[in-house]
Amino acid sequence: QSRATAMAGEFEPQHVGNVLWAVATMGEIADGCLATLMDCLAARVIDFRDKLTAETKSQLHQWLLACELDTVPGAALSNSVARVKQIMGQEFLQAFSGQATQESQLRREVARTVVLSSSAGSEVEIQEEYRDAR
Repeated sequence: QSRATAMAGEFEPQHVGNVLWAVATMGEIADGCLATLMDCLAARVIDFRDKLTAETKSQLHQWLLACELDTVPGAALSNSVARVKQIMGQEFLQAFSGQATQESQLRREVARTVVLSSSAGSEVEIQEEYRDAR
């Protein structure tokens, strides 16, 4: 825990975004270590507010979503995570919403499977993603 705290204090903006995004996608890690890491990195996010790139903000938006959905154990209740969301959540959402998307290999495979399995006379339209206009 103390090593995680010490290392988090040395992270650059992109490192913070990468680690928090990775934590959000990993699922579970030891709760005590997670709480300490979250608090340290959330403080770094706020410190780096003016230095975060659009890509990092987009990653941090995904991290906040994972915390809200409680896929990051204990993070949803963290005061530090709530503070980041309060101060910068809208900014992260805008960065995420403003990113251009690219067609993925998975999308192509799913579309091909859907088209092949659909009835011969019907047209199927596949969209890469849905973005809420709100």
